[in-house]
Amino acid sequence: MLTERQSRILEFVISEYVESAAPVASQYIGQKYPVGASPATIRNEMAELEEQGYLNQPHTSSGRIPTDRGYRFFVESLMHEEELSWDAQQTIRHQFHQVEHGQEAWTQLAASVLAQAVENAALVTEPRMDACRIKHLQLVSLHDFTMLLVLVLDESRLKQQVLTLDEIFTQEELTETATRLNQRFAGSSAAEVVAADPTLSQVERLVMDAVIEIMSSVDAGSFDEAHLEGLRHVLSQPEFSGSDQVLGLLELLDEHNISQAIPLRSLARGGVTVIIGADNPQLPQANDALRACSVIVSTYGSPGDASGALAVVGPTRMRYSRTISTVRYLAGVMSELLAEHYE
Repeated sequence: MLTERQSRILEFVISEYVESAAPVASQYIGQKYPVGASPATIRNEMAELEEQGYLNQPHTSSGRIPTDRGYRFFVESLMHEEELSWDAQQTIRHQFHQVEHGQEAWTQLAASVLAQAVENAALVTEPRMDACRIKHLQLVSLHDFTMLLVLVLDESRLKQQVLTLDEIFTQEELTETATRLNQRFAGSSAAEVVAADPTLSQVERLVMDAVIEIMSSVDAGSFDEAHLEGLRHVLSQPEFSGSDQVLGLLELLDEHNISQAIPLRSLARGGVTVIIGADNPQLPQANDALRACSVIVSTYGSPGDASGALAVVGPTRMRYSRTISTVRYLAGVMSELLAEHYE
């Protein structure tokens, strides 16, 4: 546990470092902030904070900078969340009313608004169901002992698989089989199909086993495509001035890799989740650029129904108070829009 004075000094150091990106000296803290202690005492307190892992001294003669642990303590114990002003809230809502109604337009706008508001990279995924569901299926006779399973899932995803039969079925018989299965299982997830465990004929069991396998594979390999905006804000930060770090960040945020590199919906654990530097094992720590980043993520929508996620990615030297409140507010706006869309 930190003393009250240590907590205040840590808060002052983080505030200064976020603004300047330069190590903060004890003498500067004593001159600018009402610590109520001598320069020697402040220096000793900062040394103690370093020993406990909240601050780090890049060079012997330099000031100190916050560590991941220091930022974590600040976010959880010291930070006062900065609420968006009424004018800022109305501006954001007005922008959404100016674009066409539709999930893709909303997510693209949300990414742009979020990136501009927090001056970091913003990621927003389009809403989807937590698990894929059967829209309908068709069975098409190909040969005496083979048929084609055509499985249409929600979000217009189409899957096909050739199945081998033990006996000959006419196209009329296959069509009747598909009709019965659609009546039983339309709208079901793979887990719900398994749990239902109805009495099925041999051919129906063959079809539904294939359906379960296909759907389970889709769910396991399903990554949210994310709209990315504001990459230039991150690349302009001094943390990424080195060419190797820039390349690492570009690789991380590449549109083809980002959904797998940062699994947004699995990271969000209700409300707003703050991941600082290397403190989350779900992130690919082999990427050095990510170790210098924080991810602030929230889901939007309704659990069990269509939902998506939005996040801010930027250096750990981030304005957490404003960023967290902006993510929280925008997630609320997106949830409202999605609820109206599905009414």
